[in-house]
Amino acid sequence: MRSTLKYTAVIAALALALIAGDLAVPAAPVRAQDDGDYVVTVVGGKDEPQTYDDQTVDGFTFTDFTYQSLYPQGMEFRAIITPPEGVTINQVTLFYTFATGKTGRKQARPGDAPNEWIATPYDGRGLPPWHEVDAYWGVRGMDGESVDSEPVHAMYYDAQREWYRAESDDVLVYWYGMPEELGKVVIDAMAANRDTYLAGFGILLPYRPLSVIFPPGADWTEYRGSSDIDDTDFGFTGTIISQAGSTIQRVRPLEPATIRQDCAWNPENPTVEFQMNQAASTTAHEVAHLYQGELGIGGPSWWVEGQAMFFETFEEYPVNERLRALADLRGGDFPSFQGDGPGGGAVTAQEDGCTHLIYDMGSSFMRWIVDTYGGMETYHAIVETMSQARTLDDALVAATGKTLIELENEWRAFLGVGPIPAEILDPAAALGDPVEPFYAEGETVTMPASPFSQSIYNAPRTNSIADAACFANTPLTILRAGNDGAVNWYEVDCMGMQGWMNQGQLNAQ
Repeated sequence: MRSTLKYTAVIAALALALIAGDLAVPAAPVRAQDDGDYVVTVVGGKDEPQTYDDQTVDGFTFTDFTYQSLYPQGMEFRAIITPPEGVTINQVTLFYTFATGKTGRKQARPGDAPNEWIATPYDGRGLPPWHEVDAYWGVRGMDGESVDSEPVHAMYYDAQREWYRAESDDVLVYWYGMPEELGKVVIDAMAANRDTYLAGFGILLPYRPLSVIFPPGADWTEYRGSSDIDDTDFGFTGTIISQAGSTIQRVRPLEPATIRQDCAWNPENPTVEFQMNQAASTTAHEVAHLYQGELGIGGPSWWVEGQAMFFETFEEYPVNERLRALADLRGGDFPSFQGDGPGGGAVTAQEDGCTHLIYDMGSSFMRWIVDTYGGMETYHAIVETMSQARTLDDALVAATGKTLIELENEWRAFLGVGPIPAEILDPAAALGDPVEPFYAEGETVTMPASPFSQSIYNAPRTNSIADAACFANTPLTILRAGNDGAVNWYEVDCMGMQGWMNQGQLNAQ
C-alpha cells in the first residue's frame, strides 16, 4: 500500500526550498484540508520550564516542584521536599510512566538548596525528544516512612529547534527539515495499515505509537551520543524504544548511503516524494516491531526483520525479482533459512550491491505463505502460536501442516531456485573423510584441563553460531567425524549438548 499525495503544489514548493538549502520551519501552525482536517503545528525552539502546584502528602511537603527539558541530556525534575518534624529522609526516587504504561525510575540527588532534590532521567542520553511521561517522587525515611507525591505530566521538548507535529488515531508524528506534508504521508500510511496490523497480529496496540523523524544526516545521533558522529554511510534509518512505544528514524538521503551506492535496485531519480513515502514505510516497519514486543514474539533475525518488512507500505523495488536476480549472480547459490540462517543485514552488501537480504527473504517468504496457504488468517495463526512462547517451526506446522524445511523448498521453487542444499540440512555432507590422526565414531574423549571451556558450534565451521560449551575435564562422545579440507571436525555429545568441535579444540592445552 502506498500513501497518495494530493498536495503536489505544496510539495514542489517545499522541495525547491530544500534544494536551495532553506530548511526554516514556519513560525505559525499550518492547516490543510483533504477529506477532513490535517493539522500541523510547530513546537519546540524555546525553553518551556514548568512549575507544578505545591503538595502535602502525609506530612511531607513538595514545593518548588519544577521540570525542564535539557534535551538531549535528560529531563530535569526538581523539588523542595520537607519531611515532617522528627523525620529524616533516607532516599528519594523519581518514578515515571510512558504512554505505554511501562515505567522507569531515576535516583534523585541532593541539590544546593536545603531539602532540594534533583532527578534527571536520561542524563546519559538515549531518549529522543517529544516523549511524554507522568512522574512522581517516591520518598523513603530513615525509620521506614514511605510516601509518594501526586503525579505530574512532562514533555521532553527540544528547546534548540522547531519541529512539526501532527496526529491521528493511529500515530503521533514529529519531524523537521522536511516538508510539512511528511506528517500526512505517515498518517495515511498508518491508517491504511490499521486493518493489516489487526489481521496479522490479532490486536491493535493498546497505546498510540509515537514517530520521531529526523532529516537526513547526523542529527539523529545526538540523542544517542553526539551528532558529530555521522553514520549516514552505513545506511541506518530506524529503530524503536519499546518501553516508550516510539519509533525513531531519519529520512533517507536522496543520494544512496555508501554501503549501498552500487545497489542495482537504487531508484534512478529519487525525489522528495520518494523520501517521504520511504520514511512513512519505515515508521510502519518499526511499529511492527512494537507489536512484536507487545506480543512477546521473537524468532530468528530473518523472521523478526522480515515480519516488520511485511508490514511496510512502500515497495522500493520488486523484492522477488531482486532475490531471483541475486540467485543468478551467485550461480544458484541461494541462502537458506536452515542452520544459522541467511546472512545479510542492513549493513551487509551482497553481489548486487544491495543490503537487507534477510529482510527481503523473510518478507518474501511470509508474503508467499499468505498468498499460498490461506491468507492473513494463516499469518495470524502463526503469530498467535509464537506469542505462546512456541518456536517458529511449531507455529508453521500448526498453521500450515508443513515444516519450515518443506515450506522453504516450496518457496524456493516459487522463486525458481534450487532446494535447500544437502550440506545445510546435514552439515556433515560437506565434509570428507577424516585424516589421521583422528577420533573415531563412538569413541569417548575427555576434554583438556585447559581452557576452562570450549564452544560447541551448530555446524562444522568456526563462523557458525556457538550456543553451547563443553567444560574442561568433561568426557564427551564422538558421534561423527569428517574433514573440511583443513581440519578434522567432530559432531559430539557433551553431557547431552550436541554440536560440532574441531581437532584443535579437543587437543587444546
